[in-house]
Amino acid sequence: MFSITEYADKALKKAEYDRDENGVVIARVPGASGFFAQGDDFEEARANLREVIEGNVVLALQLGLSIPTIEGVKMTEQAHVQARPT
Repeated sequence: MFSITEYADKALKKAEYDRDENGVVIARVPGASGFFAQGDDFEEARANLREVIEGNVVLALQLGLSIPTIEGVKMTEQAHVQARPT
């Protein structure tokens, strides 16, 4: 079963952080397009990055797009069968 929380936790373990010329912390997950955020400090950048990751995953699921593969996270599809009233 896919867990967005587990996925975000694994992605955050791979995150890289740098400071730009203005002192802003830039956080990104290498190899995961769109997984980047910024903050005034490490904690804020990390929290913002978690929100971006989770938001991008939810959006991808809604639109039927692929989710970047994160090592250590198993993604499987399950058919959802909706009961019809009789």
